[in-house]
Amino acid sequence: MKRTTMLTGTWQLTGERGDVGEGPAGGTIAIEAQVPGHVHQDLLGAGLIRDPGYRKQADECGWVEHWQWTYRREFHIDRHGGGRPVLEFDGLDTYADIYLNGTLLARTDNMFIGYRFDVTELLQVGSNELAVRFRTVADGIAGKPYVGRSAAFTSERLYVRRMQCTFGWDWVGRLVSYGIWRPVRLVFEDLAVIEDLHVYTKSIDGRGASIGITVETSNRNELVQPLRLEVKLLDPSGREVWACSRQLHRDRLELTADLAEPELWWPTGYGEQPLYRTIARLVDERGRVVDVRECAFGIRTVRIEQLPDRPGSEEARTTERLRAAGAEWDRNGERPGSSFALLVNSVAIYCKGANWVPCDPFPSRVPAAHYEHLLRLARDAGMTMLRCWGGGIYEPEPFWEACDRLGMLVSQDFMMACGTYPEEDAQWMASLAVETEGIIRALRNHPSLVWWNGDNENGMFGNEEDPAYIGRAIAERVTGRLCAELDPLRPFLPTSPYGGATNNSLTIGTAHYTGVLLEMIDVFRKTDLRDYQAYFAGLLSRFCPEFPMFGAPELHTLRRFMSEEDLADPAFDMLEYHTKNHPGLVDFSLFRALRTLADKLTPPSASIAEQIRKMSYVQHELTRLVVEAYRRQRPYTGGILFWMFNDCWPASGWSLVDYYGYPKGGYYGFKQAARPVIASVERSEADGRYAFWVCSDLPHEVRGTAKLRIVKLDDAAGAAAGWEREIAFALGAGTSAAILTEPLDALDALLLDDRRIAIMDIAGPFGAERCIYFAGIPADMRLRPSGARIEARVGDAERGEVTVVADRYAKSVLLHGAYLFSDNYFDLLPGERRTIRYDKSGAMESLTGGGEQAIELFSWN
Repeated sequence: MKRTTMLTGTWQLTGERGDVGEGPAGGTIAIEAQVPGHVHQDLLGAGLIRDPGYRKQADECGWVEHWQWTYRREFHIDRHGGGRPVLEFDGLDTYADIYLNGTLLARTDNMFIGYRFDVTELLQVGSNELAVRFRTVADGIAGKPYVGRSAAFTSERLYVRRMQCTFGWDWVGRLVSYGIWRPVRLVFEDLAVIEDLHVYTKSIDGRGASIGITVETSNRNELVQPLRLEVKLLDPSGREVWACSRQLHRDRLELTADLAEPELWWPTGYGEQPLYRTIARLVDERGRVVDVRECAFGIRTVRIEQLPDRPGSEEARTTERLRAAGAEWDRNGERPGSSFALLVNSVAIYCKGANWVPCDPFPSRVPAAHYEHLLRLARDAGMTMLRCWGGGIYEPEPFWEACDRLGMLVSQDFMMACGTYPEEDAQWMASLAVETEGIIRALRNHPSLVWWNGDNENGMFGNEEDPAYIGRAIAERVTGRLCAELDPLRPFLPTSPYGGATNNSLTIGTAHYTGVLLEMIDVFRKTDLRDYQAYFAGLLSRFCPEFPMFGAPELHTLRRFMSEEDLADPAFDMLEYHTKNHPGLVDFSLFRALRTLADKLTPPSASIAEQIRKMSYVQHELTRLVVEAYRRQRPYTGGILFWMFNDCWPASGWSLVDYYGYPKGGYYGFKQAARPVIASVERSEADGRYAFWVCSDLPHEVRGTAKLRIVKLDDAAGAAAGWEREIAFALGAGTSAAILTEPLDALDALLLDDRRIAIMDIAGPFGAERCIYFAGIPADMRLRPSGARIEARVGDAERGEVTVVADRYAKSVLLHGAYLFSDNYFDLLPGERRTIRYDKSGAMESLTGGGEQAIELFSWN
């Protein structure tokens, strides 16, 4: 068996000033460092920089990028026999020179590659010194022609194979760091090793499942001994269900295991997530185990279905409307539109979710518990899919293991975003090829991974017919080619978005509404937004991997990275700094767009704190509206993913969950609209009607009863409705339907009145859901004091329940405190009591402390 010595823990870190004359006096630094880690973490721990997340302190540590940093440590080897010594680095960020006992072992140039080096000739019995010297990014790209190369934000990053977002994006500042960011170890290999174990579902039918198993091995050339490979499969309960033993004659063995009664893996909301386990062992002629490799896997199939619209169908008519409205992006002419549906085990999955970005600018410090926390938040919000965005990192095993357990589907970008990457640079392409092969091998066993994207938005302005759109050569020569060779049963899209003409077509393939962000902001700036509901309901596509919607975090989060003086600033200078900006907004900013949106949709605020709460409310409102609109259009739409789920840095902007792991307004809006069965009310000028919808994502028929009514905003409990209906409904699996329509002239007299709302309650075996509809903009609602209050709190500092009540209709009830709430930004009807759960996640204990946190209630009235 192989022997492993971990070389993580405490190292010595030295820094030397580079050409930029900034940083501590003296020009040298010597401190202790932690591996895995990044330089910024250790400088912060040593008191040499201040927290880059607080106020504008990120601007103070730009000098770190321009210094040269060297990690050193000694380790002891008692004996030098019994195996080949291999030094393994799981991640080096980025340009590193590795020295063992004073001899240069290797130079690296890619954050995403795991490096392995035979150190037989350099390792010595007794004491050894390992040093890793990081060259600056400027040194690593010296001589590269990046100036003037097309890229968002900055162009030198295109040549650097490291996380792109921390070169500066519109949600995180420039925080380029260095470090041994993943574990390092010394391994003594035995006679042979199992290099790779690939387990995949070949097919599922009425007789069972066929499982493919590929094992790749390597032998030490000087030793020729007969070896056997023993492979067994364990079912989710740990029971052995298949086994095989084969003499090993080559370095690759392919096997097939047929299982008669497989337990299928399903996405969350569609079934269970049983995980099987494969164990492969190499044994010698005496039965001694030489090496072992294990992996978990799920039995499931996946494919993307794209069916042409049938002439004269509702889908064809929707395609015509979208093409007329979005001619700039949709240039498909007479070509029929086509669906975009993800099928898992031959069942269409409605993909609701968001984009995942790195959890931290220094990802080495993200604990496994934080991944678990964030992914459970996603699952609990009704999300079925996350997209790992192409300007970040390939997430570590704790992320993928949690996705497999929770049933969270993932589409994975290769790490290229928003630029023209140097496909003509042979060295760069070679490094990318090594990276791509390693990542495919590392991730392909995970059932949660459902498709690959070649990049993020590099080819957005091209089309399928263009032989030279940006990124196409990389997709055909590297990423797509290797996916076809190493992972042929999983779909690959050359870029995201992709399909039709342009690649951001609304009616074929996938479309990013971030691509039309500037047009959306023009609507915010130049219109009164009185038709905001119809506007957002019209922003449809076949599948949307990015839909942007910003919002402010809660005040308790802002206080973690801003001072009270900052929060009292009516100009919001610090909040704007932490929002960052889009490069296309020359005379405007993302923060001012958010503020404009809140000012137009909500009533005047009595305080700055209230204004910030309104900037969170609008994210809730618009996220809810868009999810409802997409679900009403199922099956025309196949899914929607918001930009973005989490944050990389203490920011106020795009995310649904803030940097510290607390939900923002948009999270609760998404959760409300993503429940398995929802009610939705729509007013359509184009169709001349009000439509009362039930939307179900459940994989079986749904029956229930809907109660519809129109009431006054100032009604007290028990007041009679001005209009009401009761309707029984039945929907097929995964279906949306308008269960009642009324002409506009039948209801406009009631609903085009700032004093009335429509309420749609539905109930059935799925539970009970409610939609409250106001036809105008929320700012126009004629609200009376509601008496909304917390009636009781039961529980302890960790978790419990609060009961809230209102005497009259209460708009946008917010429970504020350092807790996760089961619901928020909800409305209360007169006399209604609601019980809301609160919980302090273990992932946030270091932030909230051990004591009980206050819970406050706010509402508009």
